[in-house]
Amino acid sequence: MSRFLIAASALTVSALVQGANWIPTSPLVQIGNDCDIYFDAAASLEVTDNLYSSATKTSATSWMVTPGFLLEYGKDSALSATISAKRTYVNFTDKALSDLEDSRDALTAGIRFADGGPLSLSVDSSYRVTARNDDLQMQGLGGILGATLVRQASYAHSFRADYKLTEKLSVGLGYANSYNHYLDPVKTGTAGSYVYNTNTLTELNTKSMPVSFDYQAFEKLGFGLALQHDVTDYSAAPYYSQAGTPRPALTYKQLVKDFAGLTAKGQLTESGKLNGNIRVGYSQYHYDSAANDSDLSYSINLSHSLTERLSHSLTLSRDVTASSTNSQMASKNYTYGIAYNASEDLNFNLSATKSDVHASTSQVDTYVYTLGTDYKYSKHLSFQASYSLNDSTSSVASSTYTSNTFTLSAAFRY
Repeated sequence: MSRFLIAASALTVSALVQGANWIPTSPLVQIGNDCDIYFDAAASLEVTDNLYSSATKTSATSWMVTPGFLLEYGKDSALSATISAKRTYVNFTDKALSDLEDSRDALTAGIRFADGGPLSLSVDSSYRVTARNDDLQMQGLGGILGATLVRQASYAHSFRADYKLTEKLSVGLGYANSYNHYLDPVKTGTAGSYVYNTNTLTELNTKSMPVSFDYQAFEKLGFGLALQHDVTDYSAAPYYSQAGTPRPALTYKQLVKDFAGLTAKGQLTESGKLNGNIRVGYSQYHYDSAANDSDLSYSINLSHSLTERLSHSLTLSRDVTASSTNSQMASKNYTYGIAYNASEDLNFNLSATKSDVHASTSQVDTYVYTLGTDYKYSKHLSFQASYSLNDSTSSVASSTYTSNTFTLSAAFRY
């Protein structure tokens, strides 16, 4: 099977390279002067020594093929739109993991209106199916997930309107709704006491209403005030107990959070080498009708160009959000990254991330190190390679794990 996989991968890459050399630069389908349709596909090979992100390691090699289409309308006009539809087929070289083979859909759509006047509008919507455990293990779930991957569908919809009151002063408001549903729960445990891998999980439905006031103090630097109201509703995930035990009632039904803070965005130095997008403030939050609690909240993104080819960045964040265990999680994240443009077509990147998450009664500290490269072979074809090390330590011993993952991929667009 491994020889077949290597041969198939080599033939696929060879075909993509040969095809990229003769394909014309025009889209696959062109409707009039405003609408282009592209074939948008990818293929990847992933090798990991910890498929389930658990204390007990399971090695796996998987290969994925993702065909899809991209529609672009009015690319250079006041009204533009994009629609993307993709399906990923996941296969494993180990027959013992064949039950994990599946297909995962990803749909995105966006509409933009900006005619040069004071009003600009945007609408976005997305649907994505994933099957992974690392994001859940950061919440200290322990061994309840077993040798399974948690499969879920995530939805996100948003609307944003910005209006320039004067040449320097603008106001913006929006609405966003994101929610998830767990799909195809899997029984785990031992004979006589089987449960679903989703038994301890809750589904989240978050509605957000942001308002902003921005003042362009300088030509390339602006300051502002940001306000946001979030309401997250908890609902029970699929539940099963072989013993017939009913699911315990949810402790909380809703988490309400209000944020108020200051923002800065643009060039932070006259040379233009240091840029920032900063948001700092306080959040108040409470469960149901309980009393308010508060905490510092910030999101700081800094990027600095060292030379024409070398740049680095620093991202800091702190926030309180709803967790998938019918509680809240306070998280702090720090990421430092370096990017090197070896040429117009070849890029290298290195990053290190530290995450501290306190969820319910668990504390999880995670370090992630990533090394990657991106090579643009032609206008239609690009290749990527990456390696990541994930080292996660939890107060729940069964949520402590390390993983090493190597990925090779190719992206093709015509």
